[in-house]
Amino acid sequence: MQQHEQVAMIKRLLALREDRRDEKMLDEVVHIPISKYTDQALLDRELASAFTTYPLIAGHVSQLSEPGSYIASDWEEFPYFVIRGEDGRVRAFYNQCRHRGSRLVDQRAGSVKNLVCPFHGWVYGLSGELKGMTRSHDFPGIDKSEYGLVELPATESGGFVWVARSPQASLDIPGHLGSFHDDLVNFDVASLVQYKKTRVVKEANWKLLIKTYLEGYHVPYLHRETLAFAFKRGVIAYDVEGPNIRLSAARTNIGDTAMKPEAEWRILDYASVYYTLFPNTFFILHPDYVSINTFWPDGPERSIWTHEMLYRAEDFPGSTGQSALNKRFTFTNDDVFDKEDFAVAEDVQRTLTRGGSKYHVLGLAEGLLAMFQDNIDQRLDDVVEANNEQVA
Repeated sequence: MQQHEQVAMIKRLLALREDRRDEKMLDEVVHIPISKYTDQALLDRELASAFTTYPLIAGHVSQLSEPGSYIASDWEEFPYFVIRGEDGRVRAFYNQCRHRGSRLVDQRAGSVKNLVCPFHGWVYGLSGELKGMTRSHDFPGIDKSEYGLVELPATESGGFVWVARSPQASLDIPGHLGSFHDDLVNFDVASLVQYKKTRVVKEANWKLLIKTYLEGYHVPYLHRETLAFAFKRGVIAYDVEGPNIRLSAARTNIGDTAMKPEAEWRILDYASVYYTLFPNTFFILHPDYVSINTFWPDGPERSIWTHEMLYRAEDFPGSTGQSALNKRFTFTNDDVFDKEDFAVAEDVQRTLTRGGSKYHVLGLAEGLLAMFQDNIDQRLDDVVEANNEQVA
């Protein structure tokens, strides 16, 4: 957000705080069938739609700081890696040797001079070209130029590295995010550096996990010992850009804006800003660090959750700074996300197929959950319509 947009958002939050109501969302009670979180056939359709036709975040650009640095997929369903070439470009490839399919990188991140297959020693360059074949005399007639790695669309934009699951896809990140891409640029996300990244398997549907972030109703109850004080009398304002959602949550101190001229208002001093970057990433801006949370389906009732925390190096110098970062990460990752948000999501998931209600009931303050679900469902319908058109 530019400064004038931050001022406008703070004024929206102050007005909502006076009314003690979140911004009007759908303005109706919504029922969500529990089958949205348990049905394998539905998950298969989600994978074929939202996870195939939309760009996916691979990680933060700081992970690819020099030629040869790479990040690999956190999701076995989509085995790729993204690497920076000698020419400075980022490229994505299937993580498969063209000989007999062995993985070329087996770490989540790292740096290499060349890509060497551990099975038979075939060598690929950083641009994916096949540079060398061991026992090449055993492969008469093979043209090395035809056996480079299979490339996938990849780009860096707004501080993130993006990849497409379909080799035929085109990546237009500013078009996908709209004005939210401007937010990433204005908040200078690209200049951040990674503190830590974790990868954990959670026993809950990927949508159920994301939805824990999309309302403030639960904060005084689930987070009464952690976040509740920071968001006392908290209210939410939101905006949408296509299937992406931005919500701003007022902090307890937002009334302190009265002591400063508007020219000095900075949204992160008085609110946390959250983005659902469709389909599966939840990006959170705090005053002094940010969190990238991504959820990869590993079955209808199981998900891979990665949490990457970023910060500005000059804000946390030396061992004292690193100690402060560790406290923030432990509080956010372990105490709030893992032990509260996702523990209750796993608890909910365990009960879904054990009888009882067939629906979840969403109140007026939970309208963003229904909007997010509608975004997923609409993409299912779009794929069906596209397939029908091809058949016709």
